[in-house]
Amino acid sequence: MNKKTRIDRAPVDCIVSLRIEAAAIRDIDGKVWSLPQPSRHHDVIRHMRENGYAGPVSGQDQQGFVLSDGRYCRRKAALSVAKKAGQLKGGKLIGSQVTTEDLW
Repeated sequence: MNKKTRIDRAPVDCIVSLRIEAAAIRDIDGKVWSLPQPSRHHDVIRHMRENGYAGPVSGQDQQGFVLSDGRYCRRKAALSVAKKAGQLKGGKLIGSQVTTEDLW
């Protein structure tokens, strides 16, 4: 049986060298849209709209980040990566989930 490995279930030692590189949104077709730092998720949404995407862009499963290895990950998994990489400004979250404001 061939199972895909989800980043949010990866062993901790697998994510130590990863870093969050960009805010990203995965659309309903699976395409990942992203913009480099210091862009925010609302900048990505604007970019999507300006480039003709008319589908939904809200919801926690759709907003996430691109990692240094090129993979997309959701906010929950991104928190583990950010903590291990020492990327959280002030060492803690502003709210209950990782946002670009926590990172840059």
